[in-house]
Amino acid sequence: MNIESIRDYCLTLPATSEYFPFDETTLAFRVADKIFAMIDLDDTEWFVLKCDPDYAVELRESHPEITGAWHMNKKHWNQINLYGQLSDELIQSLIRHSYDLVVKKLPKKTKLQWNMSMVMLLLVAVVTLTGCNEVQDKWRIGVSQCSEDIWRDKLNHELVIGGYVSDNVELEFLSAGDNDQKQIEQIRHFIREKVDLLIVAPNSAEKLTAVIDSAYDCGIPVILFDRKTNSDKYTALMGADNYLVGKTMGQLIAQQMQGKGTLVEITGLKGSSAAIDRHRGFLEALANYPDIRVVSSELGDWTGQSGEKAMEEILKHVTAIDCVFGHNDRLALGARKVALAHGIHNIRYYGVDALPTPGGGVEAVKKGSLVATYIYPTNGVELMRLALGILQGEKYERVNLLQSAVVDKTNADIMLLQHKELQRSSSDLETIYAKLDVYFSQVNLQQKIIVACIVVIVIIIVLAVLAYRFYLAKLLVNEEVTKDVVVPSGTSQAESPFLDRFRSILQQNLHDADFNVERIGEEMGMSRVQLYRKVKQLSGMSPVELLRKARLARGRQLLETTDSTISEIAYDTGFSAPSYFTKCFKDEYGISPGEVRSEGNNK
Repeated sequence: MNIESIRDYCLTLPATSEYFPFDETTLAFRVADKIFAMIDLDDTEWFVLKCDPDYAVELRESHPEITGAWHMNKKHWNQINLYGQLSDELIQSLIRHSYDLVVKKLPKKTKLQWNMSMVMLLLVAVVTLTGCNEVQDKWRIGVSQCSEDIWRDKLNHELVIGGYVSDNVELEFLSAGDNDQKQIEQIRHFIREKVDLLIVAPNSAEKLTAVIDSAYDCGIPVILFDRKTNSDKYTALMGADNYLVGKTMGQLIAQQMQGKGTLVEITGLKGSSAAIDRHRGFLEALANYPDIRVVSSELGDWTGQSGEKAMEEILKHVTAIDCVFGHNDRLALGARKVALAHGIHNIRYYGVDALPTPGGGVEAVKKGSLVATYIYPTNGVELMRLALGILQGEKYERVNLLQSAVVDKTNADIMLLQHKELQRSSSDLETIYAKLDVYFSQVNLQQKIIVACIVVIVIIIVLAVLAYRFYLAKLLVNEEVTKDVVVPSGTSQAESPFLDRFRSILQQNLHDADFNVERIGEEMGMSRVQLYRKVKQLSGMSPVELLRKARLARGRQLLETTDSTISEIAYDTGFSAPSYFTKCFKDEYGISPGEVRSEGNNK
């Protein structure tokens, strides 16, 4: 071992700290202000440890690297050469031996504080481990919607429901309100927040490509939903085939127009992949019907207001219109509102989305406002399932096309009934989830209370064991102290049991200042006179003298082995005042308690 590894090992010992008590180069390691190891930073060949005197002699005889510390009391301190043949295991055991010697001689109060600190460390460890089992990092999923409307509200709601299958999902929803720059900033926010996965419906394929590529390049899994970008940098894609949507509606309209007539198209937001693909599919379907003439293709932005505005522009140039195809239901219904206001009632309207919610496309078909619409599914639950699969490392399909169908008068009622049933089931699911959340909160609280009770019980048991050990240790010390005082050598076997009992009573009550001869007599079942005569006969001393001698012997033992103050020792040995203890001590041993303490500090 070298100086650095020795320092590291010393600091692993409980309650150990380092400081420079003498000068700027002597580094000392202490526990409760008592030094157990020292290193000279100017001479790193040696370091110093405390050692039991008998063990120190044995070590010095067996290992030439170990000698008496020249600047310390050589009886109690060893100097160890690090460049000899000593193994790391032996050096560590000597450090631990020195540490244990110091801890063993700590005052009672300091020991109790030290043990309490160990209990608190245990408590912290238990609570920490318990907390680790309860707290899990949540997967943070960012959802960037290009706009806010009833279709996207439905999608967001389904995403939340889909997240119920996992208790560690956190969703953050942001909507750009059809603003490219706003959506770019929102995606940058998700990148800065380092979300675990990004779900995004790009407002514009061209303008959003760069920032979505940036998220993908940062290692964030990206799911494109509903719309695409101009890049291949995405993890998965989910949505309906917008080209197929446009082509299907074109074929349906052409067939219902019997292959001839005038037709108006109102498109979605310019530059969005959905609008581009629907327009392309729609025109391709009409290419097979040369007698159908598209008299106008006006831009919208997916909102009902833009459908109204587009129809106003169209009616300035042409009024002979047989059919209107809106890229979504809101565009078609907005156009219908303007045409009716102009007194035009014979136009047939078609849309896309087929939302079964109040005011949605399915209801419009049932009422006759729309001839037909095409279901553009939200499928938020499936989208969340895909996201969780990616986060959990499961296999998944990169391109996920959603199946769809046309809604007209023949199936509108069924669609509305199905939606009503799904709404009821969804409501029941949310109610159950809310109740489960409350239930699990109560269970978690109960678990925490149980853990807290267990921790408290463990602390109480540990403290009880420590207190009992202190009590036993005190009895053993008192027994050693009082043995020679109360039972002199040469006592006959017949009389020894009496004195042993007498001594046992003394050793249990040395600390009690109110303990006196009368109480000894009561516990021995003898009168004071009987007790006096018996004890005097066997020991040559009165009970009072024996009690005082035992207390003084205990006091001397504490002076030599602990750092307790003289006042603390006086009260701990049953003396009513430190001054009386000092007087009796000097009368007994011919030396004051302070002088005994000074001799001990010089060792």
